[in-house]
Amino acid sequence: MAADPHRIPLADALAMVQRARLTPPTMVKGWSIDGAIVKEILSQPGATGLRAYLAANGDGQATLVFVGIDGRGRDITEGTIAEYLFPCPPVCDEASPFYGV
Repeated sequence: MAADPHRIPLADALAMVQRARLTPPTMVKGWSIDGAIVKEILSQPGATGLRAYLAANGDGQATLVFVGIDGRGRDITEGTIAEYLFPCPPVCDEASPFYGV
């Protein structure tokens, strides 16, 4: 895991997305991510939204890679890219109606 709990370099993000496309990852129920990193991505110059790419970490577990997108829907790859989500399980809200489906 990187020193930062979410930021990853572009090369790592590309490798994770490629890994998921070559070998289907072990799926999880869902993920959570800190709002601070989402705000950081959205506060980049020109960012109007987020794009999430299905990826796989080094253990083959499914994850998501988040990049900002600009007003034309293009990925902002020169800025903050995030991963290192908290998978469910083990980080779950067992009271959520989404947990049991």
